[in-house]
Amino acid sequence: MIPPLLPGRAARGGPGMALLVGLALFGVALLLRIYRLDAQSLWLDEGSSWAISRSAWGPLLRELLSPTAAYPLYHLLLKAWTAIFGDGEAALRMPSALAGALAVVWVYLAAVELERDIRERDGVWARGLSWYGLGAALIMLAAPYAIWYGQEAKVYGLLLLWAAMISWALPRALRTGTRRDWAVLAALCVVAVFVHRLAGLLVVAVGWACWASGWPGTRGARWVVAGGLLVLSGGMVAAMAMGLGSESATTGAYIPAGPVGALWLTLVRFSLDRWPGDAPLWWLLPWLALLAVGSGRALLDVRHSPRRRRATLLLALLGVPLALFLAQLAFTRLYEARYLIIIFPAWALTLAYPLASRESGVRPVSPAPAGSPVREAPAHRRPPLWYGLLLLAALATGGLALFQPTFGLFSGDPVKEQYREALRELARRAHPDDAIVLHPGYIRPLYDYYMGRLSADPAPEPISFFNFWRGPTSYGQREWDIERRERLAGYTRSFLLIAPDHARTVDVPLPGDEYGLVGNFWAFSREQRAWPCGIWRANGAHLLCQEAPEPYYTGSPAPTPATPTDAVFGENLRLLGYTLKATTPAGPGTYRAGGRLPISLFWDVSAQPTEDFSFFLHLCRDCTAPPLASDDGPPLEGYLPTSSWLPGKPARDDRAIVLPADLPPGRYTLLLGLYRPDDPSEAGRLTVTGWPRLGDDRLVLGTIEVVAP
Repeated sequence: MIPPLLPGRAARGGPGMALLVGLALFGVALLLRIYRLDAQSLWLDEGSSWAISRSAWGPLLRELLSPTAAYPLYHLLLKAWTAIFGDGEAALRMPSALAGALAVVWVYLAAVELERDIRERDGVWARGLSWYGLGAALIMLAAPYAIWYGQEAKVYGLLLLWAAMISWALPRALRTGTRRDWAVLAALCVVAVFVHRLAGLLVVAVGWACWASGWPGTRGARWVVAGGLLVLSGGMVAAMAMGLGSESATTGAYIPAGPVGALWLTLVRFSLDRWPGDAPLWWLLPWLALLAVGSGRALLDVRHSPRRRRATLLLALLGVPLALFLAQLAFTRLYEARYLIIIFPAWALTLAYPLASRESGVRPVSPAPAGSPVREAPAHRRPPLWYGLLLLAALATGGLALFQPTFGLFSGDPVKEQYREALRELARRAHPDDAIVLHPGYIRPLYDYYMGRLSADPAPEPISFFNFWRGPTSYGQREWDIERRERLAGYTRSFLLIAPDHARTVDVPLPGDEYGLVGNFWAFSREQRAWPCGIWRANGAHLLCQEAPEPYYTGSPAPTPATPTDAVFGENLRLLGYTLKATTPAGPGTYRAGGRLPISLFWDVSAQPTEDFSFFLHLCRDCTAPPLASDDGPPLEGYLPTSSWLPGKPARDDRAIVLPADLPPGRYTLLLGLYRPDDPSEAGRLTVTGWPRLGDDRLVLGTIEVVAP
C-alpha cells in the first residue's frame, strides 16, 4: 500500500444523499444538453467527426498510436455508438451530451474530495450536502461554454469529463494513499492522452500537484522529479508549437492571439461563451467577481497550513495547463478556447471556492473510549448570502447568453454553420448532370452527409480546386482560368457551395470583395457572360448557381431539347421543348419517391415580352385536384425575367420537382403552365395553344413513373 502524503480518517456520511444529488445533477445537466440538440446544422468539424468515424476499425485502432492523430479514442467510441444508435444529428451529438452531464457529477465529487481532505485532517466527518460541490456543479451545469461542447459531435465533451474525473481522482489518491486510488488516477492519466493529446497538459499538472503536495518525501528525489517535470513541461510546449503551428499552416484556420489577449478571450469564453463585444460588458461582471474572490481565497489558503494542499491542487490543475498553453502562443499565435477545456473543471471549482468548508463539519464532542460511538453535529453551514447572490447573477447572465438573439445556442437563431440549410436548397434543385463545386474542398464530409439524407437520388460527384492549397505565389488568375475551363467543360449549369470564412484562408479575396477568385466567378455571373440562377446565403455556407448554355462556355454546341414541342403561351412565349433528366438506372421518365424530377425547359419569343411571368410544374393523378408535387416560380430564380427575353436568343430554365418521400408508386401526369405573379389564381394564367393540353392553360408534357425509394 502507498501511504497517504498526509494522514486521513474515513469520512462518515450517508451514501444515499450523494447518490440522490448525483442523479439530480446528471438529470438536469442532461436535459439542458439535449434541449434543441439537433436544431443547429452540423458544422465543419462535426462533419469531419462523422467522416472519420465511418473508417474501418483497423485504421482507427492504428491511429491510437499515431502522433498526428489528435483524439483517436473519440472516433473509435463514435463509430461504436453510431453502429448502435445511427448517425443522425442528435445521435452524433448524444455522446457529448452524456459526457457533459457526467462531468457535472464528477465536478461535484471533486469538490467533495477537496473538502474531505481538510475535514479528515481536522478530525471532522462530512455529512449531508456539500455547498462547495453544489456551487461548482451549478457553474458546470449551466455554463454556456460547457453546454456548447455538450451539443457538439466533437471530442471536447469527453475531454471535459476526463478532466473532471482527474480533478476528482487526484485529491482522492493523495488523501487515501491506497494502491487502488493511485491506480485509478494513473489509468485516467494514461487514457487521457488518447482522449486528446492536449490532455498531456493536465497530466503534467497532476505531476506538479503531487510534487507541491510533498511527493516524493526526500529532498534529492524531489529535485530529480522537479527536473523531470520541467523537461516534460518544456516538451509539451515544444510539441504544441510544432503540432498546432503545423495545423494552422495546413488549414489556415486560426485565431491570432498572444498570451495576454488569450487570457482575456478565455475569460470571456469560459464565462459567457462569447467573443469580446458580442455581449454587454456588465454580463461579465459577476463572473469577474467570482473569479477574483475564488482565486484570491485559494491563494490565501496556500499560506494556511491546514488548507494548503487543497488550494495547491486546485491552482495546479488550473494554472499549469494554462501557463503551458500560453507559452506556446509565443511561437504559434494560434488560439482556440476549446483547447483549454481541460481546465474548465478547475475553473468551476475555483469560482465556487469560497463555499469550501473551513470550520464546519462533524467533530467529536468529547473524548470517548476506544470503540465508543462518536457524537455528531450538523456538518455544513449555509453559504453566505453575498456569495449566493453573486453566483445567481453569474448563472443569470449565462442564461441570457444562451437565449441571446443571433449568438445564443437556445435563441432559435443559427449560431453554427448552416450546411444543412444550404445543401437542402442544392438537393431541391440539382440535376444529375450539373457541376457541383465545393470550396474549399475539405467541406466534402458535410456534402456527403446531408446530400445522402435530403434526397433519395445519388448526389453528383463534386469538384474541388485543390490547387489553391499551393498558395497565391503559384496559383493565380491565369492558373485558375485554365483549370476552371478544363474542370467545367461540358457543363451547362453549375452550383458552388462555398464556406466563405474557410475559403478566405486558401483563396484570399481582394480588398472590398466578399469572395476570392472562385466565389467571384459565380457571384458575378453576368460578367462571365453567363446567367446567374440563384444565391442562397446561409450562416457560414453560401450556395451560388450559374447557368451557361452558350457554346463559348462549354466548348460544345448549345444543348437542344430531347423532346421538341410546338406550344405557345400567351401571345409570343414559345416552348421549344424540354428534357427530362435521368436519376435512376431506368433512365428518364422513372423517378424515386423522396428524390427529384429534374427537367430543362427551352424557350424563345417572337417579340420581347412586356411582363414578367412565373412558371409552374404540376404532378398529378387526378388533375382536377391539387397537385401531389409541384414547382413554381420565375425562370432562373428571378435572375432571367421573361421581360428580358429577346427574339432569337433561346432561354433555358432548369427546374426540379421535389417528390415527397411518401408519394405512392405509379404513373403521374406532368403539367406546365405560366401565370402572372400578382395573380396566382387560374384567372391569372396564360392560355396555351398546342397539344396535348388540359383545359386552356395547362400543357401536358407527358407521364412519368414514380418508384419506391
